[in-house]
Amino acid sequence: MDTFSKKSKKSVVVNLTVIYTTVIIIILLTVIFSMRYFVEKMSIKSYAIILKQQVEKISEPTRIMGRAMGNMMGNMLKDTEKLKRSIISNKVVILDGIILNDPYNIVDEKIYNLKKNYATYEKDGIYYIFIRTKIFNDSELIMGGPSLEYTAVINTFNSLALGLSLISILISFIISYYFAKKSLKPLLKISEEIAEINVETLDKRIPEQKFIEFHKLTENINEMLEKINKGYELQKQFVSDVSHELRTPLTSIIGYIKLIERWGKQDEKVLLESIENIKESSNYLKEMIENLLLLTKVEEEIKFEYVNLKEIVEKVINMYKNEDVDIKAELKDINIKTNKEYLGILLKIILENAIKYTKLNNKNEVIVKISEDSIEVIDNGPGIEKDEIPKIFERFYKADKSRAVKGFGLGLSIARRISEKINVKIEVISNMGKGSTFKIKFSKIF
Repeated sequence: MDTFSKKSKKSVVVNLTVIYTTVIIIILLTVIFSMRYFVEKMSIKSYAIILKQQVEKISEPTRIMGRAMGNMMGNMLKDTEKLKRSIISNKVVILDGIILNDPYNIVDEKIYNLKKNYATYEKDGIYYIFIRTKIFNDSELIMGGPSLEYTAVINTFNSLALGLSLISILISFIISYYFAKKSLKPLLKISEEIAEINVETLDKRIPEQKFIEFHKLTENINEMLEKINKGYELQKQFVSDVSHELRTPLTSIIGYIKLIERWGKQDEKVLLESIENIKESSNYLKEMIENLLLLTKVEEEIKFEYVNLKEIVEKVINMYKNEDVDIKAELKDINIKTNKEYLGILLKIILENAIKYTKLNNKNEVIVKISEDSIEVIDNGPGIEKDEIPKIFERFYKADKSRAVKGFGLGLSIARRISEKINVKIEVISNMGKGSTFKIKFSKIF
């Protein structure tokens, strides 16, 4: 716990802000670079069209004057001195693989082997645009030159893109932080509400939320609080019951000890009566402590073996032969694979419960039957309300809220835990005023 508390905690708001900011920046940068791409392509295409129109003007006579004039123009273009005085003197010109003009000394393998109809070339911060076209008698012409307009457009766009990127990062961070904090505000409010809940305010509930996700969270928290509150109330009742049950035998033991000290030495009858009552109270305390310890014990791993149901039932019934109740047994020799000790404890709890409530209803008959797939314990008690049946297996729960019946509300809870460990089911059928039937059902008979 100390190690965990020393670890640095991360802020969900900061994490969400970083995520939101990253997403926004990616979107903005995608838009900016997409725009740059289209501006670049459109500018190159426009410049290439203009340059090509200039070339077409040079080659125009071939269509008007025929092949002879075209050849003459081609020879003139190849004349270096004439070329330098022409309108394309400031252009790089490569005709049929021959470099006719390179005023910028930039022709390299990439330009010389240009395959595309137009392309850009960058050197020393200046962008050059080249075109590749047919001229005269199917001659291959590569021509191009610097484009200060295109260079200015690209440089301006790059500067704007950098500025916009920095501004967008700042703005997106602020916006992301705002929305991250706003989206988590209900969660922080729920956290504050939970922080105000303590043992004295377990009945407090988290208010409904506007958003479905947070509303579902509050529903789950409120359900959990309901269970905690219910468990706390049951434990309070349990502590009260145990305190009362402990106080009564302890008071009795202390009283009889004082009685022995005062008269027991002289009066044997008083001595024997006191010893008997101390023994009875001590057994009662022992039984209660064993029940509490058994709740922990049933969490341990258990081993299964083949056992005879009739032997187990007879042994448990013999424990209560001195009770003022007639236990009628209808038994069969049936073998099952289970844990002998735990099945005996389970049957003992149910039979003891049946005897207790049969006496409470001023009856004196309990029936124990072994059928093909179950052990049935039928009492003549007052019965259990239908809506109470699911609750009787809860820890600390007592259907009888008064203390008319001695007990701690643990027996049937222990029985259920044991049944889960040894893979059996407990079914309850009850009619008010007619008694209850508890069935221990086995999944497989051997």
